[in-house]
Amino acid sequence: MRVSDAITAQLYPYEVDMLLIEKACIDNEMTAAEEYFADMKQGVAKATITVLRHLIVLQSESNGGYSLSYDIEALKERIYNLAKDNGLTDIAEEYDRRSHIIDRTSIW
Repeated sequence: MRVSDAITAQLYPYEVDMLLIEKACIDNEMTAAEEYFADMKQGVAKATITVLRHLIVLQSESNGGYSLSYDIEALKERIYNLAKDNGLTDIAEEYDRRSHIIDRTSIW
């Protein structure tokens, strides 16, 4: 299995252009054609999150008589779960939709 295959598997059911996957790999210091190993899991998760972020911005697309639309909240939840499952806490916190309680007793 190649790195691009691992990213494609994590993106399922979303399909994206291979150039987007290749760029995400380069941005995360990998190549799409290299062999995937378990120690690359976090890098592959980062690349997958990069691709999913592009889908959030896109929202919908049309091509050759068919159209696709994306559930933005579901994409954000997918990013959150990928980040949380791979120890990417900074990204997970950014996409965490749960309520947060802020202690304001020490403001004064």
